Amino acid sequence: MIWLDFSMFLVLFGLFFYVFASGTVTVLHRIYLFLHTVFMVWTLFQFVSQTTTSTLYRIFYLSISYTGLSLLGIGWFIFIVFLTGQSYVIRKSRLFIIALPALISVAVVILNPGGMFLQINEELSPLKQLQHGPLYWIMIIQLILYVTVSFIIMFHKIRGENSERQRTLIKTAINGMFVLVLFAVSDLLVNVLIIEKFERYIPLISIGMALAASYLVHAIKRNKVLDIIQTVQRDVMNTMSMGVIVLDENDTIIEVNKVIKSIIRLRIGDQFNPALLGPPFKKEALKEFAIFFEAQRKQPLDRGEIEIAVHFDKYRHVIVQSAPILNNKKTLVGRVLTFQDVTELRLLVQETNTQNEQLQDRNRDLLIMQDELFQANKKLEHMAITDGLTGCFNRRYLLHQLEQEVVSNIRYGIPFSIFLFDLDHFKSINDQYGHLVGDEVLCSTVAAVRNTLRFTDILARYGGEEFTVYLPHTNREQADLIAEQLMEAVEHNQVITGNGDQPISVTISMGVISIEHFEPSDLADPKAFLRELLAQADAALYEAKYNGRNRIVKRKLA
Repeated sequence: MIWLDFSMFLVLFGLFFYVFASGTVTVLHRIYLFLHTVFMVWTLFQFVSQTTTSTLYRIFYLSISYTGLSLLGIGWFIFIVFLTGQSYVIRKSRLFIIALPALISVAVVILNPGGMFLQINEELSPLKQLQHGPLYWIMIIQLILYVTVSFIIMFHKIRGENSERQRTLIKTAINGMFVLVLFAVSDLLVNVLIIEKFERYIPLISIGMALAASYLVHAIKRNKVLDIIQTVQRDVMNTMSMGVIVLDENDTIIEVNKVIKSIIRLRIGDQFNPALLGPPFKKEALKEFAIFFEAQRKQPLDRGEIEIAVHFDKYRHVIVQSAPILNNKKTLVGRVLTFQDVTELRLLVQETNTQNEQLQDRNRDLLIMQDELFQANKKLEHMAITDGLTGCFNRRYLLHQLEQEVVSNIRYGIPFSIFLFDLDHFKSINDQYGHLVGDEVLCSTVAAVRNTLRFTDILARYGGEEFTVYLPHTNREQADLIAEQLMEAVEHNQVITGNGDQPISVTISMGVISIEHFEPSDLADPKAFLRELLAQADAALYEAKYNGRNRIVKRKLA
């Protein structure tokens, strides 16, 4: 009788390939694949377990078969849910909870703690050696649970179902499930509960699986349960806005949709050639299409596309696309030709191109205006921070920079210095030579000072002939050296007036203040600290002027 299990496995295996080799694979196919696999696992490993004398191997093979049997309930339940059109029940968030009883049963079968699920007692007679423990009934209970719920769903669905096709599907599922349950109960009774009354093991559940699968496969093929996708494909093709022609590998027409039928008279079974396209394709368009089609025949695995002008009620632009149809072995089995009217799209593209050209012209003018505005803003920004006569920074910019720099210098303990100087006896130059010459003297002096300073130093006109220099990262010794160089550069600077007079030379008086150490309290009011610094520098400058001018007065704030 053990070969009966193996025979049932072969039957199921053959039916498996018959179903999945003869139809399009859908979600329902995949679910039935799982269910059918469970059938095959049970029958195969029941057979294998009876071909070995090793207790260890027999337990192993039986565990695999019972693992498959544990998944039968959840597999059948999901199959029924999808078959009755209630797939919305199986959400990812619910799937684990729905499958939990089956997973617990699988864990019990695999772990078999202390042989409480299954064990083999070799001291007993062969029919009684297989002992089912108390955990075996967990598997039976979860199978009963899934089967009961499946029956409830099917009976509830069939009472409220109006579709005759759907009612037929549900009846098919009920009958198949009834056959399986009948043989499963018989197997439980004969091979587990009253096995001692029989002379040998009878694989009733394997027979039930084979009969149920045979019945389901017959009903599936008869009612085309799994072929609905083909009907949907035809409906989709007929609702497409483009014309479709399907050719086989010999260019025989095997399918056309309604759109192309209303334009071109084509018959299924005819040999396709460009001449069949008829009057809408004038000479030039027909010639272009014939060249395109011939190129596709020479390179059948390539995709192609061509746009031609055809005449129906008026000239229209049509895009023809050619794509190969390949089977699962990547072998050419046919070709699809699509015809799409793109006249409105072409008109829209032309209108869009015209508008784009106008927009580009406007953008070009706008870019020119933006550049002019940018340049004007740069000039305004430069004017806002610089002195119009000398070109150095103005007082407002200097104070703004110092407010930021002083805070940073105090926080990180960075030394810095400030010069405050003005031109000696500048009023007499204005009185003697005039204000124009006085302006030249100011500009020339600023140029001499700028050439002496470093790139990071900031020179600003503080007011009239008075100037300020901010020297970052500069201690007292460095500031004293730079101050001496600056005094010397101004003194040696000669200003040519252009009136034939002797060149004018000026001197400056300077107050220098250096800050090397800071108190944390200075950060409490940086503006007040800055005012104090400038006041100290101003006092040093007046001291230099009071003591005879042309000199430097240095001060250091600790």
